[in-house]
Amino acid sequence: HDYDTAVSLDRVVLGHIDAFDPEGLARDLATRRCEACGGGPVVAVMLAAKALGADRAKVLQYANSGDVTGDRWRVVGYVAGAIYKAA
Repeated sequence: HDYDTAVSLDRVVLGHIDAFDPEGLARDLATRRCEACGGGPVVAVMLAAKALGADRAKVLQYANSGDVTGDRWRVVGYVAGAIYKAA
């Protein structure tokens, strides 16, 4: 996708991560409201973490290839996040 489209789609994914909402992420991936090349595994990890007692997630860093290279014609996004149990 171009830069603006990718950022718009990625915001949906990032929102579900920050809300620790794997079910919502799975739904939006299935309906193509958002896209992620590892969407299924991300949902699986979030569900497994929830089953093991985690209750929070946080996006630590987000960028896409356009931010790094300056080429905004076709980009891919990257996110670093943490899943944890609040103390």
